[in-house]
Amino acid sequence: MKDQQLDDRDWLIEKGIIVEQPFSSAVPLFGPLIVWFRTMWNDVATKWYVRPMLNQQNDFNRLAVENIREIETYSYEFSLDQERELSHLRHDLAALQLQLSQLNRHLTELDDRLKGVDADRRDDSSQISP
Repeated sequence: MKDQQLDDRDWLIEKGIIVEQPFSSAVPLFGPLIVWFRTMWNDVATKWYVRPMLNQQNDFNRLAVENIREIETYSYEFSLDQERELSHLRHDLAALQLQLSQLNRHLTELDDRLKGVDADRRDDSSQISP
């Protein structure tokens, strides 16, 4: 699982970086001339316009990846905290169930004693009044 997360993070970082693609041409003989012309035209027409936007987008992507990592870290730590809290609550619940069981047993014993005292009183009162 950890290896997959690392691969996903590497992929996210890799895909978050936009790089200029060099021109290429598969045209025989004139291919290098076409590439040279396209490169020169790109330098004149778009490079100085596109590069600042490319840098801005790369900065944004870097910040987005960093925030995603922070959210992942927070989420992982939060789930660990929740798991610890759940473990404590389960422990407390088990202790409360034990106490409740003991209280119920004591109440049953007290009820039995009270019935015995009531029975003794009835016996004593029946002996006194003839």
